[in-house]
This record gives sequence, C-alpha cells and structure tokens, in this order.
Amino acid sequence: MEPRLLFIHGAGCNHTVWVFQRKVFGKEGVFLDLPGHNVAGRGKRSIYEYVEYIKNFCDKKDLRNVVIIGHSMGGAIAQAFALKHPEYVKAIVLVSTGAKLKVAPVIFEAIKKNYEDAVEFIVNLLFSNSVKNEIKQKAISELKKIRPEVTYGDFEACNKFDVMKQVTEIKVPTLIICGAEDLLTPLSYSKHLKGRIPNSRLEVINNAGHMVMLEKPEEFNEKLTEFLEEIYKRSPN
Repeated sequence: MEPRLLFIHGAGCNHTVWVFQRKVFGKEGVFLDLPGHNVAGRGKRSIYEYVEYIKNFCDKKDLRNVVIIGHSMGGAIAQAFALKHPEYVKAIVLVSTGAKLKVAPVIFEAIKKNYEDAVEFIVNLLFSNSVKNEIKQKAISELKKIRPEVTYGDFEACNKFDVMKQVTEIKVPTLIICGAEDLLTPLSYSKHLKGRIPNSRLEVINNAGHMVMLEKPEEFNEKLTEFLEEIYKRSPN
C-alpha cells in the first residue's frame, strides 16, 4: 500500500497554499485545514495541541504509513508528530521550517494593532521579490479570512516550539525544502535540520522565498516527486 500524503499548512494560512500541489498529488493527498482555519473549531496555541489534532484525524480516517508534508508551522507539527507518534509516519517533508521557530515581537504587535495591515506586512516577508503580484494578492486575501486570534495563536505556538535537542531522534526519511531567499526561516535553519536529522536530504530552490511551493511549484513538485518515488521503491508494498 502506498503512503498517504498529508499536507499541513503554516501559521495563519489554510489548504490553499498547496493549490499547485493539489493538481499533481490530489488523488493521493489529504490537504488539511487546521481547526479555526476556515473550518469549525478554535486554533491552538501550541504545536503539540496541533499534533494531537493530527493524531485524532489519522485515527478517524484510519491513516497509517503517512508521508507528512508540512510548511513552516506545519513543518514544526511534522517534526513533533514524527517524534511523538513515529508509528504513524513513513516519511516527512519539511518545507521552509526549522527545529526552533522564534517569532519577531513586531509580528505580534502588528496583529494586535491592525490585523489587515499586519497581513500585508507578513505577506511581504513571505515572498521573494520576483513573485507575481497576483500570487501575493491571493495570499493576502486568504490570510485575511483567518481570524486574528487564530493567527496570533499560531505564531504563539511557533514561538514556543523548540526541538533543537530532540530532532536527532527523527528516524524516518526526511526531505527538507527551502527557498534560497526565505526571510522568515532562512536557509541556515534548513541546513541545521539537514545536519541534525540522520536520514535527511536538503533541496534549495533559487529565486524563492518562504512560500516556495507557490513561487516555484514545478521545481517544488519535481523535488517532492523524486523523494516519493524513492520512498515507494524502499517500501513497494
């Protein structure tokens, strides 16, 4: 049985960040909206609360042998899930993330002061200068749909996240993908993951920022496909 793909978005986002991946991996992928992110429920304030939500989701859907693809906060969830519930996981893909995700105080201040302005400020940090304006505007539109308290809670969860010591205990095959121009989780974060996770490899995509899967979808999908093909070969059944 082939691994199921579980795509997890980042802070203040929803499943639409994977729009270009859905076209390629739609049949084998599950594209989650975390609670409070355009779906019922409240957002969480810790990565481990989201981990338990994912575990419950997998139990309800009877999902095992899962490849978790997590972006930013979703990448933190993927790491924590692989550490806490390895029996569910076949492999993980860590996109624009780190083993520690400290958030600049200015982001919290901006969200509290004026959420719409904060969204535009955050989106300017998410993309490289070469991104098409229509993609940027779509991101602004989607982020504004998320309630301020949910986005604030997500950033709180990221700010508290730290598996710098435990990350060496991740044993499943791991693909790390980073945009070379990522301002929020710079390339050094991904290099650290590569140096600490035993069975991992790093792919850097040029002319892309934090939203690498939206900015360079063909390259991203190619890297992901290559990795999945390797996983399938290792475990054909």
